[in-house]
Amino acid sequence: MIASPQIKFGVHTFIWKKEFLEEEEYVFAEAKAWGFDGVEIASHFFDQIDPGRLKDFACQSGLELTFCTSLPPGLSLTTEDEAGWRDSIAYLQRAIAFCQQCGITQLSGPFPHPVGQLSGEPLQKKETIRMQDAFKLVAETLVKTDIRLAIEPLNRFQGYALNTVSQGLELLDAVNCSQLGLLLDLFHMNIEEKDVLQAFHQAGSSCFHIHACAKDRGTPGSDSFPWDDWFQVLQEINYRGWVTIESFNFEDKELASGARLWRPLAPSSADIARDGVKFLRQTYQNQ
Repeated sequence: MIASPQIKFGVHTFIWKKEFLEEEEYVFAEAKAWGFDGVEIASHFFDQIDPGRLKDFACQSGLELTFCTSLPPGLSLTTEDEAGWRDSIAYLQRAIAFCQQCGITQLSGPFPHPVGQLSGEPLQKKETIRMQDAFKLVAETLVKTDIRLAIEPLNRFQGYALNTVSQGLELLDAVNCSQLGLLLDLFHMNIEEKDVLQAFHQAGSSCFHIHACAKDRGTPGSDSFPWDDWFQVLQEINYRGWVTIESFNFEDKELASGARLWRPLAPSSADIARDGVKFLRQTYQNQ
């Protein structure tokens, strides 16, 4: 048995809607009632969010905050277009500044290029260099803060620049910044990794953040994933971060379409979150 909890359980705002826009105070009340430790805010419009209001929501609910974003369409860290490349770096720098203003210390997302952008070819050497150079510049901003930034490998259908833990570690080695790590998402890993548990071992201390869901994006525990063994691996690598349930509100047509959800995965997205955190917490505590 675990004497005291070392892992914290969060819920991603995709459970409710595509973009968090500051007015969603109900998110915090529901997350608290369902038994979460924190909320992961997802937004491309963070420039329009009042950090003070967000901190008030967190304080009033007693929940912690993490933040997740991705590059909007038209931006890319792999592009040869100098202006677009600089704008992409600036976007991440603004996200870091926003997190600082909110008191958030965990920033995560699939950052090399917009989700769903595919070149039709493997990542080219020149693109690799552009991406590495971009993250080196982002790291210069990062080290002036107490924020950890976690880069998410995506499955091959949603991204081409970064798909596996091995590729992620190569990028981290090239950038060489202790505040830069990986966001490991079980959905993507179940597609791309030959052995998900071994991939976590491989990531080790470079695993900064985790997104959890069932293999079909549904409720954790409703599938054949070896959850008990996985939590054991997290203990073995001394993981002390967030396990955040990321699934999608399939009643939000734009969000569901973007996630390629053509059928309900549970009676409601609320059920995925509520039942999922109960299962995760119980499984973790039984280790």
